[in-house]
Amino acid sequence: MKYPAALQMGDVIGITATSTGVTGVFEKKLDNAIRQMRELGFPTMETESVRQEKKLVSSHAEQRTKEFMELWKRRDVNTIIPPWGGIFLMEILEHLSTVLDAEKNPTPTLPKWVVGFSDTSTLLFYLTVTHDFASVHGPNMLDFGNDPIDPSVKKLLDVLKLSSGEAFSQTSFDFYQKHWLEVTDTSFPPFHKTEKVEWKSLRGKGPIQFQGRLIGGCLDTISTLIGTPYAPVQSFIERYKGDGFIWYFESCGMNAEEIYRALWQMKHCGWFEHCNGFLYGRPEGYRDEEDFELTDALEKTFASANIPVIYDVDIGHLPPQMVLVNGAMADVTYEDGKGKIVQRLI
Repeated sequence: MKYPAALQMGDVIGITATSTGVTGVFEKKLDNAIRQMRELGFPTMETESVRQEKKLVSSHAEQRTKEFMELWKRRDVNTIIPPWGGIFLMEILEHLSTVLDAEKNPTPTLPKWVVGFSDTSTLLFYLTVTHDFASVHGPNMLDFGNDPIDPSVKKLLDVLKLSSGEAFSQTSFDFYQKHWLEVTDTSFPPFHKTEKVEWKSLRGKGPIQFQGRLIGGCLDTISTLIGTPYAPVQSFIERYKGDGFIWYFESCGMNAEEIYRALWQMKHCGWFEHCNGFLYGRPEGYRDEEDFELTDALEKTFASANIPVIYDVDIGHLPPQMVLVNGAMADVTYEDGKGKIVQRLI
């Protein structure tokens, strides 16, 4: 697994819209994120199409790829954080794969940290599974525009400052946000944490522990990669099967039926071979399908394999969320509604 160089004070953080662009009041929030990131010690560099939006994307796939690679190649850019996710990031993968595969000696030799969630996790998944580049499922750039910035978002910077071989830990939060507060030209409210956090297990509240390499992301978007050249999961599993795996997913807008269909397809494509445990984040925009619930989807996928499953984890669209490093070795412990994840960059 290839880990980027540790983030240093003064390093440039690149902002590029690999999926959806930023317009309207969210441009003001992005300006606030850039200002607050600079105050934290990190100047930013923004590519051409970030503040454009047409047909649900910031620009056509070739242009989005070009702008991403501009940041990837710059020596002064340590980390790339898109403003947020979107819908059609998968379009850039065919162009990105051509460019990355053609680069015999990429500059820099180590990869960049690429960070985000939602549709950005499509890119993260591709980079880790295809190229063994560790990537970070965590806050988007716009999360740094909240006033004040949530401690869970600032945690990202602590993780990015780590070097290969180091470790960090996170414990489950106390409360989470169920509904977003309104953003205006002058108001960028913090997370509205009103709901009690409770991790749940299909095995009840007794103690559970498992370890393996982390891999996963947003189920809505990663499921579109099944069967494509941009998700060579079987070869990834073969390379790291001795470590075992911890798969994690979260979703935004999928109901119980759709979640099960996606997981069923992944299972029968061999994605969950050598899986030691499974984490599912709090789903946003979710609904049961008649009497078929999320727990039914998870049980029907994993019960026969006797894989421990923990759900309503601090991952995804209902913040705050943990920072998860795709490719890192992780130890997960759970008991009585609480959890802890220790990650090692090895």
